[in-house]
Parts: sequence; structure tokens; C-alpha cells
Amino acid sequence: MTVNMKIDRIVGIDVARSCAIFLAMGSHVLAVSKLADFFKGPYVDGLKLLMALSTPTFIVLFGTMLEVVYRPRFDTDKHSISIAPLWSRAIQCWLLYSLSVVVLFFAKSEYSLFFSISTIFMLGVTPFTDILKFYAIALTVAPALLWTRNRLGLVPLLILGVAIHILHPVLRGLPSPVVFGLPTEVDRLAMFLFGIGGAKLGGPSVLHGMTLVISGMALGKILMGSASGVAAGMTRRAWLVLLGTGLSLIAGAWILDSETKRGLGNMTMRLDSHPLYFAAGVVGAFAITAAAVLLTLRQSIAPTSLWRSLTFFGRTSLFTFAFGNMLLYCVQFEPTTITQSALLTALLMVAITLLSFCFDRASQQDGRMARTVSGVQASIHRLATLLSHQGSRLIAR
Repeated sequence: MTVNMKIDRIVGIDVARSCAIFLAMGSHVLAVSKLADFFKGPYVDGLKLLMALSTPTFIVLFGTMLEVVYRPRFDTDKHSISIAPLWSRAIQCWLLYSLSVVVLFFAKSEYSLFFSISTIFMLGVTPFTDILKFYAIALTVAPALLWTRNRLGLVPLLILGVAIHILHPVLRGLPSPVVFGLPTEVDRLAMFLFGIGGAKLGGPSVLHGMTLVISGMALGKILMGSASGVAAGMTRRAWLVLLGTGLSLIAGAWILDSETKRGLGNMTMRLDSHPLYFAAGVVGAFAITAAAVLLTLRQSIAPTSLWRSLTFFGRTSLFTFAFGNMLLYCVQFEPTTITQSALLTALLMVAITLLSFCFDRASQQDGRMARTVSGVQASIHRLATLLSHQGSRLIAR
């Protein structure tokens, strides 16, 4: 009961998650419609940089929810209560990722049968949905991360996260597996897991992405404060986070040159697993979340019920990201004018928004879709529960 009360206090997390998924889908829509290609200048670079913050924000918030929701349950002896939902979500992410690859196989001629099968088993790359396979791994190892968090504390994990980025030149300097005669698929796997090699990376590597998760756990710890009082100091703590990160963002905007800012916004630094990309992502995610928390705590701005009704993107994030991107995979039209690009952008954003909104509404009603989705999720959860019982025995040792 205490956990639920705490979650209710942080409606801002749902708002921040909704903003992140909206920005992520907007970035992908712009990549398909090519609307940004018709515009140049600092405002376009600024928009791309803002959209680039969506992925680290989403991953940071995953870490925040681990700290706020799941870690208190791990303090009890019933570890499987926390493991089963995490592994159930991991299975769902992998299944949706696999489905997106099937869509690519039928929609894109360059996705051969062999490459599609390799991609399903995480040995390939997709244009937009690789974050789903990252989450499949991150959710699977989350119980081990929580176990380590409870045993060693948060500080050693943060030190480890910083050390990974300090070692960036060493990791990027390691030879590609292809050099040793290994197949390209192994090169892609090494890049996906550790950011090593020369393969194309569709999202942050697991190793580097988990540093964002750890940062999110730190944010959750900051926002929640002591276990005894959540509401009392949350506004003050959120203001401190916003002040610190806001000043950091202003300083970064002043110090960094335009080429570096462009590299942060056009994914160049993300593909290189550059420490600056992750530093900017953490600072940006902290600022967005703190601002959202402050807005939602002010009842004079809008009641909590209104904020909750506007966060359907966050509630349906997995569905929206998966099926929204599958919709983008099916787009065959290539715009050649600014008018075509603008219309395609508007049409796709409206379609994705309606897709998310309608699924959220349908899921809350006792209709056929809700029962079908619940049935599938229940089957997956039973499988995850069986696996979690085995996992909890290992953790209990």
C-alpha cells in the first residue's frame, strides 16, 4: 500500500514518459517524412537535439521505476513478485520486436529471410525498433541489478557507470570480431551488447544503456527522499534537480560548438557510444522529469485527474512504440516537396496519436480487445512466473 501511495505522488513520471515517447515517435516520423531536410539552421538543430533526448529519458525513467516501484518489493523475501512482471515485460518486448522484424521482411526488400531471422535473434538491426530488444535484455537482467543495488548500495553502481564511460576510448579501440575471422553477426552482437566493433548500432548498447538505468535509479532515490516522507520534500528536491540540470544545460549550450550540438542531435555520438551523449541524456532526462513532477504537484495548474487523462502515451508506451513504428515501416511513399513532407508528417503523427489513444481507451473497457490483450498478457505472465520462481531461488542463495 505504501508503494502505491508513493507512485500516486509522482504523476510527473507518467507525464515525462509520455513526452519521451511522443518525442521519439516524432523523431521517427520526421525520418520517414524527411521534413527536416527542407529546413536548416539552429532551430532545426535544437529540435533534433530535443528529440534525441527521448531515448535516454525513456531509459532513465525505467531505472526510476525500478527504484521507486520494484526495489521496495525486493526488500521482502518474495523476490518472484518483482521478477515475474519484469520478465513478463521482457518477453513482450522481444515478441513485439520480432513482430516488427516480420513487418520489415514483408515491407522492405533489403530484409532477406536469413537477415530477418538473424535480427529476431538480436544479430541484426532495425531502423526504429532496436530499443525493444534493448529492453528485452534490460528487463531480464533488472532483477540482478536490483539484487546488487540492495546488497552494495547505489554508489558502487554509479561509480561503475561512470567508469564505463571513462573507458570509452579503450572500448572503441578494441578490434572488431570480424578481424578474428568471426562472422558479421557476431560483430553486430558485440556492438549491441558492449558497443564494440564496427557494426551499425540501432540504439544504445546494453552496457552503455544500463548506465542510464542506474542514473534513473539515482533520480528515483532523489525524488523519493527518505522512506518516511515522500510528499513533504518532493517539491524542494525536484526544484533542486531542475536548478542543477537547468544550469548544466545552459552551460552546455553556451560552451559546446555547433558541430558538437549537431552530433548530439543527429545520432552521430549515440552511434559512437560517446560519453557526452549519455551525459547530455542524463541531464536532459533529469530536467524533463523534474519539470514534469513540479507541474503535476501544482494543483492550481491542473488537477491530477487531468494529468492522468493526458498520459495515454505513457500508459501505452510499449504498444505505441511497437505498432507506431510498424506503421512507419509500411510507408512506401517518398515525398519530394515540402508540402508532401508536411502533410505526411501531420498524417502520421495524427495516426500514431489516435492509435495510442484508442488502444488506451479500449484497454480500460471490458471489450473484446481488452480481453484478448489481457489473455495474451496472462499467458506470458504465467510463463514469466514459472521462470521467476527459478530466478528467485538463485537470488536467495
